[in-house]
Amino acid sequence: MKGFKDFLNEELEVDVIEVDSTSIANNKDTLNAELDALTEKPYQNAPIFLSQLRGCLERYALQLPAEVTPNFLNLSAELVYGLGDTDYNLYVVFDTNEEDGFVDGYAQVVDSDELSDLINMDKEDVLGDREKLEIRPSTWYAKRDDDSGNTDEYA
Repeated sequence: MKGFKDFLNEELEVDVIEVDSTSIANNKDTLNAELDALTEKPYQNAPIFLSQLRGCLERYALQLPAEVTPNFLNLSAELVYGLGDTDYNLYVVFDTNEEDGFVDGYAQVVDSDELSDLINMDKEDVLGDREKLEIRPSTWYAKRDDDSGNTDEYA
């Protein structure tokens, strides 16, 4: 199986998402700011990341194709979609952290120069490092007995 970089190095056609080119040009910075905020924290799993990504992109009339869904059933992926007849591409990468099982993601609308820089970087460089998330105990949501006068349960 070919790696993603090998695939792009063969200069095969990238899948294209049909968009309004003026809308992308006018809203690129706002969209990228929203995508940055969206990917700031890790996700519990990749399908949740896909759902959030779709919701954000649909506000800008960008419809991810249905064929993208199987990629989000994997532990990691790196995807590129051309945006209409513009020079812009949608770059999406995510990886499951081995320590805590949460998914770190990154998505941006980039031009061809920025895309080549991102593709030549390791996923770890794009996604960055973060500390392991601590999982709350299952008793975190347990009902408290507020009328008993016992305050030990709040310590």
